[in-house]
Amino acid sequence: MTAIWVQSDLLPDGTYVVAIHYDDDQSRVLNHEAALRYAAAVHAAATRAEHDAAVVAQLVKIGLPKAIVAQALHDLRNDRPPHTATITAPLQLEPCVSAHRGVGYLEVYVAGRLVGQWDPDDARDHAANVLAVLAAVDLDAAYRRYLIGTVGLDRARAEAAVGGLAAHLNGETRRT
Repeated sequence: MTAIWVQSDLLPDGTYVVAIHYDDDQSRVLNHEAALRYAAAVHAAATRAEHDAAVVAQLVKIGLPKAIVAQALHDLRNDRPPHTATITAPLQLEPCVSAHRGVGYLEVYVAGRLVGQWDPDDARDHAANVLAVLAAVDLDAAYRRYLIGTVGLDRARAEAAVGGLAAHLNGETRRT
């Protein structure tokens, strides 16, 4: 699986934004509304995968043949409101059901290339990370302004300090 990560990134104008990095060369910047829509769409994809798995399990349990179950799933997917790929582009999440284990999962595509699979909890973790970074970007901007305006740090040192907050937030610098 290709690593996909979310972080607060600094724009040249001093604004911090939600940035989703799909690899070392490909990323996407989201404003507030786009980040909310993105997180909701990722959550919806996870729910679709779980729902599909539940439908399959129920239809198998009542004894329907696999071909009928597959057709039912196909028909139900065609009756859903469309999943707008532009909301998460270049990320695309395709709900699937494991033929062997019967669990829902998501095929993860970046720019049309299959890069791995997520279980629904992985997708929800990704969506939660987007929301956590969204909540932090204004805090990062205020901290940067404070370090420059009140503390008197130059821009480079202030931006490095804001960038270094992740270690403190993740507990990497706590004393034991």
